[in-house]
Order: sequence, then structure tokens, then C-alpha cells
Amino acid sequence: MEKTDVLIIGGGPAGASLSHFLKDKNINSTVIERGGPERNKTCAGGLPIAVKSILPDYLQDFKKVEYDSLQIIHKSGLQASSSVKKVFTYGVLRAEFDAYLRNGLNVHYNESFLNYEEEKEGVIATTNKGKYRAKFIVGADGVGSRVSIVSGIAPKKRFIVAEEGEVPYKEKFNGTIRIFLGYNSIGYGWIFPKNGFLSVGSGAIRGRFKKDTVKKFFSGDYKTKIYPISLWGGPENLTRGRVALVGEAANLVDPFSAGGVYPAILSSYILSDVLEKALKTGSSKISGYEELLESSIYEDFRYALFLSRIFYPFIPVIKKYVIRQSTIDLALELSSEGYISYRNIYKKVEQSKHLPLKLAYLLIKKLFK
Repeated sequence: MEKTDVLIIGGGPAGASLSHFLKDKNINSTVIERGGPERNKTCAGGLPIAVKSILPDYLQDFKKVEYDSLQIIHKSGLQASSSVKKVFTYGVLRAEFDAYLRNGLNVHYNESFLNYEEEKEGVIATTNKGKYRAKFIVGADGVGSRVSIVSGIAPKKRFIVAEEGEVPYKEKFNGTIRIFLGYNSIGYGWIFPKNGFLSVGSGAIRGRFKKDTVKKFFSGDYKTKIYPISLWGGPENLTRGRVALVGEAANLVDPFSAGGVYPAILSSYILSDVLEKALKTGSSKISGYEELLESSIYEDFRYALFLSRIFYPFIPVIKKYVIRQSTIDLALELSSEGYISYRNIYKKVEQSKHLPLKLAYLLIKKLFK
């Protein structure tokens, strides 16, 4: 039976980065990954530049492309674009990025977590290949988290459904992200250029998703994959005894953009400090994690959730306000600071004199007090 301080279930950005953060604190961890070393993950691959302020110095050299411009296109033909003189976000290939993060870690591939039981001094976890004894277990196993189900933490799910394809592209790379509105009733489409191909996708709230919507704004004979994304819908309990959840297993996904990689790494960074304290004090439970998430992630996510309730349902009547250069300039300016501040955008919306936007704001504020 292998022994470790922290058993991490899932080797994506949340699990792999957590293992690095713990290693830097001289805490042993083992990562259980149900996929192989070259596992792929369907994802647009957008990564806020603020990630560099969290990752250790030895993890700064990941392969990426840089974006410095944004174009928003509505189905009606209305469009606007803007550029900044500095990078506002990165683009990564998830298979490459995830594999890069797992370098140098104790990862057990092609192994599935099944169950666990708590003892006085820790936990014993069972996989399809054996047993492990650890002080704590962390679920970093994404949507449908097995750890979440077995532990009974099971945060409520607020899903969107996304469809994406990787399309070969021979033209020279340009650093422009394109966003498409009006093709989904509550959602958006995207094109993220990478070196040699395009990440083309579309997503909408579950129940409003329609397959092949992506082909309406980017036609062609290419294959797509459909996958769920679990959005943040409000604070929830993410710990129970010696078990905690991070990343998408904990629904820590931006409720406006559906971006999950940065919050996943940030939540792991926060949890690593909590685990260090628990191990030093000999605690039998993980405590203080949700309180730290409140001040670092939840506060801005609340504004993001509120704005999503205005933006997507009301885009037919507020599109002239949203799709204009000044609005995109603001978004790029805020994003180039590291991670977009939804609080600052909220203030702009609150002070807006644009009548349709003001009415939408007042209606949502009344419905979701």
C-alpha cells in the first residue's frame, strides 16, 4: 500500500498544480489520473496572463500563443474590434499544457479512483489498481467528480454544454480572438487561433444548446466534440472531513466566460496553504478553505454571475451597447491587467445611461436580490 500525505484525484491543471504547490512546501503527494500521459482535453485553451503570478518560476516556460486583439461579431452583421499594445490573454493546447504541468510529479496513469474510508489518522483510498493511505484526499477530477459523489460533498451543478473542433489552418497566426453572439439563445461562439489550427467552438446553457451551431458561423467539414462545463452558481461547502474539492470538481468555473483553467490553478494554490496548516497542526479535517475562496474568487464571481444574467438573455436589445469599440477597449484594458475585473464592469453597467441596458440591469437586480 503506497503512503502519501495528500492523494490527488485528477491530473489536469487543478491536480497537477496542487501537487507542485505541495512539493514546494515539502509535502508529499500522489496524483491518480484515469487517462494516459498524452490524454487530450476538449477546451478553447484561453488562459489569463495572471496565471504567471501563481505558478512557480520553474513552470513559467509553458508553450503558448499570445492574444492582443478581440473581435465581437453578431449574427445580424453588427461587429466591432479592438487591439491593445500588450498581451491580454494566452492560448494553450490543453494536451501540451496539462502534460507540461505533470512533469516531475508522482503520477499514476490509467488508474481510476473508486472509494475511500476514513481512519483516525487519515484515509485509505481504493482504485482499480490498488490501495493508498493518505492524510487527505483532494478531488481534482472535473465534471462528474467521483470524489464529490463518494464523499457526499456533491455541489449543485449549473451546466453549459459546449461543442468544439480543432481545424487545420495554414495562414500566418494572428493574435485575434473572435467571439460570436446571436447564434445561441444563451451562450456564445468562439474562434481561438493557434499555431497551425483554429479552436472553433460554441456553448450554451443546458437546455438551450443545439448541436452544430458552430457550423453556422464557421462552416466546413471538421469534427467536433460535445462536452459539459460546470459553472459556479454560488458559494457551497467544498470540504468534508479529510476531503476537499478544487477546480471544476468544485464548480469553480467563471460563470460569465466559462473559463476554468485559471480558477482551477488558483483554488489549488489556496488549498495548498490550507493543507500545509492542517498537516502541521495534525488536524483531522480541512478548514478555512471556503473562507479564503470567498475573498479571492467568490467576490468577483458574484459580479460575473450577475453580468451573465444581463448579457446573454438580453443581447438582442443591448447588442449596440456591447458590440462597440469602447466596450471592447474596456474589456481588453481590464484583462491585460492579469484577470478581468467583473466588479469594474459591473460598476460601468450600473452607471450606464443606455436605456435597454439600464432596464435589464434593474430587472435582474430585482429578480436576484
